[in-house]
Amino acid sequence: MRYLASVLLLCLSACASHPGGVTSPELTRQSPLCERYVAAWVGHFKANVARLDGVQREVSRAELDRSRQVLELAEVDEQSCQRPLCIIQPQAGGRLSSYCGYRVASGTAGALYRWVPWTPQQR
Repeated sequence: MRYLASVLLLCLSACASHPGGVTSPELTRQSPLCERYVAAWVGHFKANVARLDGVQREVSRAELDRSRQVLELAEVDEQSCQRPLCIIQPQAGGRLSSYCGYRVASGTAGALYRWVPWTPQQR
C-alpha cells in the first residue's frame, strides 16, 4: 500500500493540469497498427485502475496481447508507438480514477508544456 501511495504521488506530480478539448498539431498521426495498440494499452490501463478501485474483478490481456502480436507480425516495434501518459487520480472515499494524455511543448512563454488529453479519435 505504501508503494502504491508513492506511485500515485509521483503520477500526480507529473502533470499539474489537463485542459480538455485541445487538439495539437505537435502530435503526429500514427500508423493504424500503432493506434490500435495504443487504444488497447489505454484500455488495459483503465481496466487495471477499475480493478484496483473494486469496480472490475479481473482484467483481460487478450486485446493488448492481440495488438502486440499484430505489431510483431508487421515488424513494428511496440516502443515506436507513441503511448500517452496515464495517471491514476485518487478520488473522495478512497475511489480511483484515471486519465491519459500527452505532454507537449506549449510554445508560449507562460508554460513549458501543455496537456493534450488522449481520445480514441485523436491518438
